[in-house]
Amino acid sequence: MAEEKTLVTTEKPLKIAIIGGGNRCRRILNLLEEGQLTHLRGEVVAVADINPDAPGYRLAKEKGIFTTQDYTDFFDLPELDLVIELTGNPQLLQDLLQRKPRELRVIDLPMSRICEDLLCMEATLQDREREISFARNALQKIFSVVRDPIMVIRPDRTIVDANDALLQSVGLDRAQVIGRKCHEVSHRSPEVCGGPEHACPLREAILKKESAHALHEHHGSETETHYYDVMAYPLTGDAGDVELVVEIWRDISSTLQQQVEEKTRKIKEDLARLVNEDKMIALGKLVASAVHEINNPIAAIHTFSKVMLRMVKRAEGGMGREELKEMEGFLELVANESKRCGDIVTNLLSFSRHRPIVRRPVQVNDVMERIVLLLKHKMELQKIALETDFQPGVPSVSGDLNQIQQTIMNLVFNAMEAMPSGGRLTLRTRFDSEKHRVTIEVRDTGHGIPEELKSRIFEPFFSTKSHDKGVGLGLAVVYGIIKEHHGEIDVESKEGEGTCFRVSFPVSHD
Repeated sequence: MAEEKTLVTTEKPLKIAIIGGGNRCRRILNLLEEGQLTHLRGEVVAVADINPDAPGYRLAKEKGIFTTQDYTDFFDLPELDLVIELTGNPQLLQDLLQRKPRELRVIDLPMSRICEDLLCMEATLQDREREISFARNALQKIFSVVRDPIMVIRPDRTIVDANDALLQSVGLDRAQVIGRKCHEVSHRSPEVCGGPEHACPLREAILKKESAHALHEHHGSETETHYYDVMAYPLTGDAGDVELVVEIWRDISSTLQQQVEEKTRKIKEDLARLVNEDKMIALGKLVASAVHEINNPIAAIHTFSKVMLRMVKRAEGGMGREELKEMEGFLELVANESKRCGDIVTNLLSFSRHRPIVRRPVQVNDVMERIVLLLKHKMELQKIALETDFQPGVPSVSGDLNQIQQTIMNLVFNAMEAMPSGGRLTLRTRFDSEKHRVTIEVRDTGHGIPEELKSRIFEPFFSTKSHDKGVGLGLAVVYGIIKEHHGEIDVESKEGEGTCFRVSFPVSHD
């Protein structure tokens, strides 16, 4: 009758005994305890060594494993499956093979070394797998919690990964991002980035194989715009070729806004300084004109005072009706001339006095009248005929009185200086009810502005005058003040015929 064979479907752990309790024995015990020998289902049940101080022997004893100095004691152990001989002693191996039970398997030293190397290799691979797994999990965790948008891109611009911050910034889910081209997601454009104004950091990183960056404007929605400093970091393979590029977006919108605000503040401070310097230049011109204008009424007052003094002395204490009437006429002339002096000085003080900028309703016609009073005498000396056409009832504009007055004063000065040998100056105000704007017009019959210079007249330090008549800040200051008041200015000029400046301000709603 044939012997029946039973198939064992459940593999039981091997019971292993080790001869030689040295370092190799200790290493095997440690690998088994750490669970690194995943393909070896077994346990060491005995260790033999003639030296009880051998490290593997001592470790086995500490673990409660059966230890002995005579390996033949192994043969008394029940169900022992395998003996590993680690001493390398040929005589011992020969003796073991002769005396062991037939079913007991034996691994000698050379084979055990191969097995040990394989086991160590497996353990090392497992360690590396754990390290790689840990690194991958840590990287994925960092990738997901970083607040800056990040995406991983192939050299062909295909997105292979993106963190939550990037998905949130572009307003798309992962399925809408992965597999698409980077420019389709970041710029919502089928065209790749390029050109000096829209540089592609990805392309530069691939070409140079080093990090690159560029400033990009990204539209998160139809109304939301963000400015990013886009950094691209190339990842190269063993052959040195770029296989992936990590792109990180750093939102600089708030920083950029702060820089713009700081620049704006400095520009306003510079404008205020230029306005004040220009005001001092204009004041110098006004003082020179006022000296001549005040001189005439003072001379008249002096003359009438001497006449009245002679009349009083001649009357010897008594005056007739005709003399009193004549004296009354002289006193009235003195009063008028002194009032004229007072008005001129008051307007000079008003113009020169430094006041903080205050926006309030300004009546343009009153400003124009004040300027005429200050400059009329100077115009007469230059043989300039003045024509005024101020529309009655022009509404007020919103702004700073001093700055608006300074703006018009500058334009009138420019017109007068354009007519050194005389001419005609026309000052006009108008109200446009449809546009709700008040327009001021200053027109002269001077030498005009060459066509090629018209576009530069509002540039700082640009002037068509000689250097002894200014540094070219007048019209630049005028332009700055007008824009600060939400106004507009344009110029018409024909060389040899004259120039007309038109300034308009929005009507005040106060």
